[in-house]
Amino acid sequence: MKTSFISSSALSEATRLSLSKLQARLADAQKEVSTGRHVDIGRAIGHSAGQTVSLRHEHARLQTIIDTNGLAATRLDATQAALTSLTDSARSFLDQLVASRNNADMGPQVMQAQARTGLTAYTTTLNTSVNGAYLFAGINADVKPIADYDQTPPAANKQAVANAFMTAFGISQSDPGVANISTAAMQTFLDGPFAGLFDPAAWSATWSSASDQNVQSRIATSELIETSVNANADPIRRIASVFTMVADLGLEDISDGAYHAIVDTASRTLSQAIGDLTVLRANLGTSQERVTRANERMSIQIDIMTEHISALEGVDTYEASTRVADLLTQVETAYAMTARIHKLSILNYL
Repeated sequence: MKTSFISSSALSEATRLSLSKLQARLADAQKEVSTGRHVDIGRAIGHSAGQTVSLRHEHARLQTIIDTNGLAATRLDATQAALTSLTDSARSFLDQLVASRNNADMGPQVMQAQARTGLTAYTTTLNTSVNGAYLFAGINADVKPIADYDQTPPAANKQAVANAFMTAFGISQSDPGVANISTAAMQTFLDGPFAGLFDPAAWSATWSSASDQNVQSRIATSELIETSVNANADPIRRIASVFTMVADLGLEDISDGAYHAIVDTASRTLSQAIGDLTVLRANLGTSQERVTRANERMSIQIDIMTEHISALEGVDTYEASTRVADLLTQVETAYAMTARIHKLSILNYL
């Protein structure tokens, strides 16, 4: 018969190792109670762990798209507000143009001042930025899209108008000789050289630094849409032409006939631009609606995935709480046994 060596030290060491294991199991059980998930997913659900990994990856991807859509929605809202402001300004100026046709109190000088104010507001609106990105610059979001018209030295857009006027009439806009410009000559200038200044190529050369390519955003896993409007759009160019022709074609000394040619051309151009701006705003509204709908669909998908993940990784919190209580009892017992073993001494029996 073989006997084993027994000592209080050996008993204490065995109890200590048992206590260490109990404490580790207790920590895991407490973590499962607080998180509602298995501590070791792979050991708990085996081959199904691959499914949870895939679900969590797709969950994170959809959540990232939703977060990105928040930025796109902010850009769309700000752009829509800017276009609304631009439309309101254009409509107000159109009303003033129509009224000035037969209103002595709204003569050329008054309309010229209104146009200069409108041109300044127009430039400010188109140079609006959100989070450091210019709304109307297209993909050139870090570049101010529209050059200021009134600055020193004269900007390229203002100089281009002055050069065109000088070429057509042989005088500057501030020359008193503008009073001798006939209605037909002014109309020919407006329909030809002046209108050419706002064609796409000339516009990009003197007015705009914006890209023709709008910002595109992936609003869902398989849905890519434009989420901006650039300053090179046709109605935006035409509005600039209206404010410029009224503000800077020498209205101080112009003849009544030439003035009426300017007013009539400006009214027609502005009316058409307002209609086209409405189309831009409608298209932008469609993009806003698509972002909202995409977020709703992805939110539903995320909720479904969350339920599946919870079903695979989740623990029975009641069972886990019971396990914690049992382990606490075992730990307390182990501590008590350790304390009693430490009190064992041969001196107590001598």
